[in-house]
Amino acid sequence: MATTNLRRAVALMTASSFLVPAVGLLTQPVLARALGATGRGEMAAAVAPAVLASSVATLGLPDALTYLAARFPRSGRAALGWSVLLSAVMGLLCVLVTLPLAPVLAGGDVDLAPLIVLCMGMGVPLLVVGALRGAARGHQMWTAVAVEGVVNAGLRIAGFVGLWVLGELTVLTALLVAFLAPAAAGLVYLPLLRRRTWARAAEAPGGEPEARSGPVRAGEPGESAPVGAGTVRFLLRYGGMVWFGSVASMLVARMDQVLMVPLSSAEDLGLYTVAVTVSDVPIVVALAVSGALQGVGSRSNDPDQVVLTTRLALLLTSASCLVLGASAPLWIVPLFGAEFQAAVVPSLMLFASAVAYVPGLMAGAGLAAFGRPGLRSTGFAFTFAVNLACFVLLVPTLGVVGACWASIVGNVAMSGFMVLAASRTVQRPVRDFLVLRGSDVALAWREGWGLVRRVLRRPGRAVPVAAGEQHD
Repeated sequence: MATTNLRRAVALMTASSFLVPAVGLLTQPVLARALGATGRGEMAAAVAPAVLASSVATLGLPDALTYLAARFPRSGRAALGWSVLLSAVMGLLCVLVTLPLAPVLAGGDVDLAPLIVLCMGMGVPLLVVGALRGAARGHQMWTAVAVEGVVNAGLRIAGFVGLWVLGELTVLTALLVAFLAPAAAGLVYLPLLRRRTWARAAEAPGGEPEARSGPVRAGEPGESAPVGAGTVRFLLRYGGMVWFGSVASMLVARMDQVLMVPLSSAEDLGLYTVAVTVSDVPIVVALAVSGALQGVGSRSNDPDQVVLTTRLALLLTSASCLVLGASAPLWIVPLFGAEFQAAVVPSLMLFASAVAYVPGLMAGAGLAAFGRPGLRSTGFAFTFAVNLACFVLLVPTLGVVGACWASIVGNVAMSGFMVLAASRTVQRPVRDFLVLRGSDVALAWREGWGLVRRVLRRPGRAVPVAAGEQHD
């Protein structure tokens, strides 16, 4: 049952994850044409503080809800209520802090300052949607999570394109679409507010798994479901440990944009940005798989599932990076322009970095699923320290190539830490995470071919069967 749930979760999350780059591809040209360079910059400046605040104000509650809802469905509804309340309070505090700071953040622009405050206010419902999404993942509502992504993408595309066609796409209306679309998409989670939704999950076979034996660690609910004030303490304890790692991850992601120009040049930053954009493509699937693994693994606590998923993700990422890397010299220049010829080598280096990143990503999801978010956060903090040291040391002399080496070293360090920690936590040897097997290739082939067959199957139409696969 756990394998079936993971397969379904991975399929749904992977399919919906591709909507993010697709929406960007469709809407970014529209925004650029309608708003111009200045208007596009104003929109980015208005959104940036809200995005930064949202990463801090979550308090790690979505991940805490995922774990608690998966492990103890009976406590899920109360935990969700507290999380929604805490998220709303944190969002309102961010708005109050922003009010006096808006003129400073806007650089004295009297038109931009109100937009910054507006975005911060519209970000409050999105914090609530994030809590609902975390609960849905723990509740194994993968279809709802995927539908949210589809609805959000559809509303954004319809809103931006529709307003553009009508000649009404301004910075203000674009911001309204950007924030109201995901808020409206979050309505798919309304069933989580019903008591019987959680009751059915708890009463279903395997719905309320028994707590693991052994000593209780920080971040775990203990041998029984948390109740009353214990629910809030659990949410804040687990969420706090997740939050620490989230901040470290955000610093790793944003550090290069802040330090590249002072340490090197704007040209190197441009080349590095293209290389990051290209190398992020194979990571999309890995991120979707890690989210599914954390949600399903929090309920099943299956060590073999963690190591197998890690190997399969490593296999698929390696294969996709090999294909993209081999062909990169053929399409980077036609896609981005002749001035980005120098981005080919950095892109190849970041493809290697992406492969090094995946084992740590999956092992970190396993740590969170097994109630050890603090270890995962420590791994992210360690990664930030290594990445920062290498970046400051290498970029002044090597430029964009030095930034790529810093990424590779940082991701190797992260995967080393995470895999070692997960190996001790789930009690499986390190080689089970990293050493690919022939059976992994066969399983990946069967699953991929099975997906193709399901897509191509039509009534009365024969579909060939892969070698080693039996007819239904």
